[in-house]
Amino acid sequence: MDRRTARILRGVAAALVFVTAAYHLWWGFPRSLVYLNAFGTGVPPDPRPFLFVALGAVLLAGPYLVSFDVVSLRTAYAGAALLLVGSIAAWVTWHATGHGAFLVDGFSAPTSGGGHSHGERNTVLLILDHFNTEPVEAAIKLVETAAVAIFLALFRMDPAVVTQTQQEGRSDASET
Repeated sequence: MDRRTARILRGVAAALVFVTAAYHLWWGFPRSLVYLNAFGTGVPPDPRPFLFVALGAVLLAGPYLVSFDVVSLRTAYAGAALLLVGSIAAWVTWHATGHGAFLVDGFSAPTSGGGHSHGERNTVLLILDHFNTEPVEAAIKLVETAAVAIFLALFRMDPAVVTQTQQEGRSDASET
């Protein structure tokens, strides 16, 4: 991969991460405020708002941490890919377990409501159904998937990362 391609891919990845972070903050922040307002009345029934805000903040902090050499580019690529894969996995888990029904004793997954239905369905079919019934969520998951693919390509082929890895290998060899 040449430096120009790497620079373009970094820009695309940054845009995709910004879209993901903005969505998570847009969805999570107001709901977090509602739950914080009710703080002390018990466990919030939905932990997602707090997790969404945390994910959005970490994703937005990544470029700053790289620019101030707090985190290496290689670590940032790996971390971003892992965070986004975790977001996708959490989304699948949330929907496959009846929207977190496992969090509340005596609560069962809804069989209908919210524009889609759950029941005894194959997880793959359930997630595909969510792509149809929840187009915004589907778009965000596609954005996250594209960002993961770009981060993995950059992790493997970005000349800045490859050069950094080679320099680290040379310094390790000279120390022994």
